[in-house]
Amino acid sequence: MAKKTKKKRPSTTGLVRLTRQKVTDGLPGPDGVRIRYAVPEEAGVVTELVKMADDDMETGHLEALADGQCGTWLLDALAGIDPAEPLVRALSAGDLQPAAAALSLPLVAQDRDGHVIGALLTVPSGRIISDIAQLPGSQQHALLSMLKYAKIKALAVREDARGHGVGAALLKRCVQVYWQLDYMLLFGEFATERDLGPYYRPQGFTVLRPGQAIDVGTLLAGVPVHLGAGPGETFFYRWRGNMR
Repeated sequence: MAKKTKKKRPSTTGLVRLTRQKVTDGLPGPDGVRIRYAVPEEAGVVTELVKMADDDMETGHLEALADGQCGTWLLDALAGIDPAEPLVRALSAGDLQPAAAALSLPLVAQDRDGHVIGALLTVPSGRIISDIAQLPGSQQHALLSMLKYAKIKALAVREDARGHGVGAALLKRCVQVYWQLDYMLLFGEFATERDLGPYYRPQGFTVLRPGQAIDVGTLLAGVPVHLGAGPGETFFYRWRGNMR
């Protein structure tokens, strides 16, 4: 049976429309840097970058990257293939972990010499899925959250490459991918002691004060579900367009 394709929509970012080929080949960044999809062979260097940046990334995410399973559905979506059908099949099979990997986005920044100097990983939020799934009759809404909300799990730039806009370029392309695919929210957390608010705000993100939260439930399920940072963490987020 032929795969269903989604009708192409105009870019909502003001940037050139992305394709699978453009993301895998690489998009321009500062000083000749290319921002592109990470390949399995780069799982090791991505791990080292994340460790140096003190970001937390579970073993499962790295294994999915090394196995070539990370982000495959997002690449398909950029080619016009609707990820909803395989997601529903994964739910029917009772195994959403591979689906979560396929809906994650691994990006790297490669310098002129071919070295990976930065990395970014976004993932579906297990917390949002769990919280919305607990609402009566909201299993489908929990599933929909995987196609509408994404968490910036890790962002790291090699120490000697910092201060040149590499991290900002990774974020820019991350936002571009997700907005083009009709996602509605990108969010993340950082250790409060790192004081990264002045970094994320110029990239278009809102940084919450301790104790604040956003509502991620009403939009999907019609019932408020609040999301914020835990102790010692600071929450940042960005809604697409003027949705919030």
